[in-house]
Amino acid sequence: MRRVLIVAVSAVFLPLSGCDAINGLFNSEPQITLDPGPVCPATGVLSDAASVTKLRPGTSPAMTRAADIAFQALMSQAQLDCNYDRTANTLVVNVKFAVRASRGPALTGADPQLPFFVAIVDADNNVLVKNVYNSDPQMSGRPSATYTETVSNFPVPLAMDRRPSDYEILTGFQLTPDELAYNRLPRVVPTPQAAMR
Repeated sequence: MRRVLIVAVSAVFLPLSGCDAINGLFNSEPQITLDPGPVCPATGVLSDAASVTKLRPGTSPAMTRAADIAFQALMSQAQLDCNYDRTANTLVVNVKFAVRASRGPALTGADPQLPFFVAIVDADNNVLVKNVYNSDPQMSGRPSATYTETVSNFPVPLAMDRRPSDYEILTGFQLTPDELAYNRLPRVVPTPQAAMR
């Protein structure tokens, strides 16, 4: 048993001893890569503002029927592309998110504008910046569509002792009081009935 082990170990070292290329690998300094950590803030969509429903003019949010809906849209969580200058401690962000939109039976005329906001919140939940953008739905003549919205070169004001991970970028639709009230209405989920025997 011992003899077989010695022969096996010798067989492994014989080919290695004559190969300079392999010896060079073992003699070189190890490459160490340091992870600089995240350079982008966290992202989130405000739950009350993740969707928008445009109703027929004069419709009460609490008394809405399906026939009163003119337009609806839902926003996905944003993806960020960040340019962080560690020396100057400055951050510029490109914000991109998807919108799924559909026309409703009460729509007359052109599609409505869907204004949305991009806001920066610090670790204490203080809103530092909030910019509102006007947006036209990109429906391309279809009754429903999914498209992408982009905000480029959005500056994030970093405090001297803060880093990008100390902040959060929030997005959402800029809602009217009626649209916000509609989003806050409790939604009744139908209970499945037992199968008839």
